[in-house]
Amino acid sequence: MNTLKKVFISVLALLLVAGAVYIIVISYQAQESRKQQSGIEQEMEVPPADEKTQIPPETLATPPDQSFPGPQEVKPETLSWRSLPDTERRDLSGQFPLGNPNPVFIEAAARILPAVVTVQSEATLSSIPQDEDHQYFWERHGDEDGDFFQQGTGSGIIISPNGYILTNHHVVENASHFRIILYDKREYAAKFIGGDPNTDVALLKIDARDLPNAYIGDSDSLQIGEWVLAVGSPLSFTSTITAGIVSALGRNIRIIDSEYSVENFIQTDAVINPGNSGGALINLNGEVIGVNTAIATRTGLYQGYGFAIPINLASKIVNDILIHGEVRRGLLGVSISPVDNRVAKGVGLPRPIGVLVQGVQDGRAAEKAGIRPGDIIMMVNGQEVISVNDLQNKIASKSPGDRVSLQIWRDKRQIALSVTLDRAPVATINQNTLNNQKKSYKNLGMEIRDLTQVEMRNTNLDNGIFVNDVKAGSPANKGGIYAGFVLYKLNDTFIQDKDDFENKLEKLKSGQVVKFICRSTRFQNPLDDRILFVEIE
Repeated sequence: MNTLKKVFISVLALLLVAGAVYIIVISYQAQESRKQQSGIEQEMEVPPADEKTQIPPETLATPPDQSFPGPQEVKPETLSWRSLPDTERRDLSGQFPLGNPNPVFIEAAARILPAVVTVQSEATLSSIPQDEDHQYFWERHGDEDGDFFQQGTGSGIIISPNGYILTNHHVVENASHFRIILYDKREYAAKFIGGDPNTDVALLKIDARDLPNAYIGDSDSLQIGEWVLAVGSPLSFTSTITAGIVSALGRNIRIIDSEYSVENFIQTDAVINPGNSGGALINLNGEVIGVNTAIATRTGLYQGYGFAIPINLASKIVNDILIHGEVRRGLLGVSISPVDNRVAKGVGLPRPIGVLVQGVQDGRAAEKAGIRPGDIIMMVNGQEVISVNDLQNKIASKSPGDRVSLQIWRDKRQIALSVTLDRAPVATINQNTLNNQKKSYKNLGMEIRDLTQVEMRNTNLDNGIFVNDVKAGSPANKGGIYAGFVLYKLNDTFIQDKDDFENKLEKLKSGQVVKFICRSTRFQNPLDDRILFVEIE
């Protein structure tokens, strides 16, 4: 029995050992099988689409038994990229303190801001214009008789300490009263000195001294790409500055409706809006190089480009007004057109330059100098003529009687001519008479009459005038006077009646502020009176 137990245990032990060995062998074989399978998958793995795969050249070679020829070798074109030589590179950090342009802009702004003013104008019209700009007034007051007070706002540049102000002619056109608001908020009545509709330049004067005046630059030295700042009162936002560059020079945008107009505008992408007109366009030195005048727009607001009158032309107009009392511009006496590539080929010019003379006025300077139709005017006093308006500007900047030298292209050769300029016609402006017009209640925008006995009893007054009507936008309206008021004192003196009131007004000056004591016909007690201040215009 013991022997059988021993045999059974031995056999069981052998079976256990054999089973363990079998399990170890099977496990080893399975592991080797997995390794082999993993190696096959790695060899068959496709690289991602964004990875470059190195394909042996022999793989792309055409098999010998193919009938079509192999790909032809194409030699690619090459570009010669040009780099700016290091010797021509400028270190811009040296132009601005610590590489920061802010101090330059801040200094330029501080230099010009005190010299740019707001110009408020007022025109008295016999009727309300029936256009989109006056639709609101037409709908509300179109059936009313009498004058209509039209107000406008623009900008101006103080050009002398004693109060001369440069602005656009269209800012003051048809207006009879002008109000100047300085940078420090002081206000002055202004007098119209003169203007030139053909260049859109005007000159005003206020009675003041020691005013901050602008530095005047040289617009002839201006370059395309140069930084500029536009300063003015756009959309009634006074003392506004915008920055941009000079986009183009010598632009003619056909906004001046005159046979003898001179348009040679500086184009800029500095933001210019209504109200900027008459303001300054300055360089980074704070010098005025242009007078903001117009914008290119389809909406009435800024859409990318503005235009300014070159200061050299504007200053010539102002000097004429001050010295001669009128504008005196040179005149050549020709009708001209641009020279394009076709015209240049037609006359044998190597490139388009100058302007083509279409006609010559009888007895004018051009005819006397020998200029003929078909000539090309290439240069004036050694300066190249680049466009029609460029020639107009070059001649308009001269005075009648000045001699200029011209380079003419005729019969495929260049000739020199000397011309003594005539005098260009100037537009007649009657605004000077408005500066000294007789003062009356109509200037204040009121309709008045004497008090009736009933009104005297109702107001407990025995003197004064009754206000029948006050026009919108008039000085009386701005001063707070309304229809139904009784005005019985002016500057603390009693107003006896309508004639007495007229006599008192005649003695007042434009810009003077007067005090009125008013009472409504609904009250009798002086405690209900109102004190109002009205500016005489």
